[in-house]
Parts: sequence; C-alpha cells; structure tokens
Amino acid sequence: MVTDEEAKRIVDSISAERFQPYLDDCGGDPLVALRLYCWDGEASRAFLGALRDFEVAMRNSFHARLSGRYGHADWWDSPRVRLTSKGTQQVDSAKQALRQELGQNFTPGDMVAKLTLGFWVGLTGRGQNYEMQFWNPALRHAFRGYRGRRGALQQELDHIRRFRNRIGHHERICHRHLEKDYETLLRLMKYVSPEKAALHRQFSQIPEVLARRPLVLAGAEPVRL
Repeated sequence: MVTDEEAKRIVDSISAERFQPYLDDCGGDPLVALRLYCWDGEASRAFLGALRDFEVAMRNSFHARLSGRYGHADWWDSPRVRLTSKGTQQVDSAKQALRQELGQNFTPGDMVAKLTLGFWVGLTGRGQNYEMQFWNPALRHAFRGYRGRRGALQQELDHIRRFRNRIGHHERICHRHLEKDYETLLRLMKYVSPEKAALHRQFSQIPEVLARRPLVLAGAEPVRL
C-alpha cells in the first residue's frame, strides 16, 4: 500500500494518540493498523447512507404526526407542548442557527431538518410526561409493526443515535459488533419505513464492506478511500 516511511508520515498526520487503538488491535504492526484505519473509514461511509435514510424517515414521520396532533406545522411552539429543558434548548438552538443562516423567514421544514437526531429520539423518552404527550397519542404510530414497550424501543433508538454520533465525530467503529449494529438499524428502519428497509436490505454496500475487513487487513484487497 505505502512504504514504511510514508506510513509513518500518514500516522503523524492522524496523531499517535488517535492511531494507538488501531495499533493495539493489530499487534503493533503499523502497516496493518493503517489498513484497519482506512477500512474503518470505509465502514463509516457505508453506514452513513443507511443512517441518513433512517433519520430522515423517522423525523418526517414524527413531524407529520405531531403536526396533526397539535394542529399546525410549528407544533413545538404550541402552548400545549411541554418540552424538557433540554428539548427547549435544542429547539432554541435550532431557531438561532436558522436565523443566522436564513434570517427570520425559515419554515417548519427548515426546523425539522435542523433539529438534531438527539431531539427526535428524546421525544420517545419519559421527561415531562412525554409518554402521554407524544408517545401514546402520536409517536407509537410512527413505528409500524412494533409491539414492544416504549422504553425498550427508546434504548435502541438511543443506541443508534450514539453510533451515528461516533461516525459524525470521526471516532473509530471497527471495535464494535457492526453486524449487530446493521441489523438493529435495519429493524428500526423497517418499523418506520418498510420500503426503505427493504431497499437497504437488497442494495446496501454494508455487508460487502464488513466482509472485506480480513482481506483488507491481510493485504489481499486494496483499501478504499
């Protein structure tokens, strides 16, 4: 892939501290560790498409149901809505960011896109009697086919949120049980959008990328950047 000297300069650009876990996973071999680092990036990119489709589908479904329940598209401003202090802060931060980007003429659709995945997952939590405010009358209907408890689903949603944030902050994921992460993501996507889940099940590059790992580390297949 590269010479020893080139590998050393690449590692220097990554930083020794950030690269050390890859070395630990590869018995201290810098060339194999560099292959693992590259494969980790490939896996992150592969997951991003599925995570994007799940997040967009879920937030749009939540928004449609809550708009209907409260009678207007900017339902977060309804006097009937009582958000947690964190939820209120997230709404205020999204509004402030949109005012800086777009002025005062931003739309509810702009807000939906600006609010974080943490905000949407938070709506399935327990704070401020969210179960009675949001889950029972509206949000449970966003998860077609789900028959379990709200709390168990919320834990899986938060698991995917943390996974997404690791990728978003360029943290390594190669130490995780990625096959299990993939199945969890597909299962949640199926609840929200069976059609999207079926599309990913048929065409996702994730299984092929995960299967490449031992071949990339052995040098039998090239890294992909």
